[in-house]
Amino acid sequence: MPYPLEGIKVLDFSIAVAAPLGGAMLADMGAEVIKIERVQGEQQRQGLPAGMDEVIETKAKEAALDKGSWMVLNRGKKDLAVDIRNEKGKEIVLKLAQGTDVLIESFRPGVMERLGLGYEAISKINPKVVYCSFSGYGETGPIAHRAGGDMWSQAMSGMISVMGYPGGPPQMANFGPVDQTGGILVAYGIMTALFVRERTGRGQKITVNNLTAAMYLQFAQFGTYLIDGIMPYKGGRSIFGMPPPFGPYRAKDGDVLTIFGNGPLWPDFCKLLGLEHLAHDPRFESDESRTQHREEIDFILDEAFSKKTRAEWQQIFKDARMRCDPCLTYEEICAHPQVTANEIIYTTNHPVRGEIKMLGVPVKLSKTPGCPQGPSPLLGQHSEEILLDLGYSPKDIADLEVEGVVKICPPKV
Repeated sequence: MPYPLEGIKVLDFSIAVAAPLGGAMLADMGAEVIKIERVQGEQQRQGLPAGMDEVIETKAKEAALDKGSWMVLNRGKKDLAVDIRNEKGKEIVLKLAQGTDVLIESFRPGVMERLGLGYEAISKINPKVVYCSFSGYGETGPIAHRAGGDMWSQAMSGMISVMGYPGGPPQMANFGPVDQTGGILVAYGIMTALFVRERTGRGQKITVNNLTAAMYLQFAQFGTYLIDGIMPYKGGRSIFGMPPPFGPYRAKDGDVLTIFGNGPLWPDFCKLLGLEHLAHDPRFESDESRTQHREEIDFILDEAFSKKTRAEWQQIFKDARMRCDPCLTYEEICAHPQVTANEIIYTTNHPVRGEIKMLGVPVKLSKTPGCPQGPSPLLGQHSEEILLDLGYSPKDIADLEVEGVVKICPPKV
């Protein structure tokens, strides 16, 4: 059974997290994704930001392994290590671009144009190309030229302004939600453009940026502000400004999440925790008063929940026809039977790291399911194969390698 995107060719110039994730999602669905990587290797292989060449050279001497985050963001791709600033390297990618369906890039606005690889140049030789540019803030505007990133987008988009306790220190989500949402939007935009091309035969340029991704992560909240004129505020541990005890609390062996106990259920909730004296305490007896004393009541509830384990609290609340679920660690959720039953984790083999595990495909198609197309590539792993397909002779390839235009893995002796 063919994969949904079988026959679709993608040139992936992207770096870091967001756009590479979009490319990996296309590869999961069967697209042939060729990662265009500089001959020194992408900095993110070692978990480093752009501009860390000296550190990369040091780590290369130490034979550092590719980081797991880079490996999952580039799984299933082929790797062509080529210097696109060199005219011979540029010639190689232009030949590839003539037959590609999709091109992805995530440099600052204007970089690809200066290299002669912008949308106008590529669309002249390939009018049907779907060309996706990912940037930090969009291609126009007073700060379009700045380097973007997850943390800057969290700060600028209002996300940090609504996290934590009122009057408390600022907090930031530490798992890169904006970058990874940006990657999903990249894949969504490309798939939409491919569908349009299927109908009309026309390619087009797509732009996606991190600032928009950060604001879309708060889609409902911006609706509340823009339509109702209500300014979101810091809500402590809860979401959507829900009053305690809506939120996570500290049990004896970890954390638990409770979502029942508001409104008329507050006295019943207090009884379950042995806190009957709080049921009619004027500081806490209503949703509004608990919201005003959020930090104080959360401290009290932490102390109460800490007297029993997560499993004990789950059973106590279940018996009362209420709900209190454990907050799982990465180790616990990866071992959970629900994850196993839904095949959320995928196992493959890497030529250096051996057997590795990663998250699988989140969208399940019943008739044409996707699947990760293997591990991430080594630097230059497919350079020779790709160049041979383009018509370069073995001697041509050897000369290009000597000149530093391409990198072959393993290097020829």
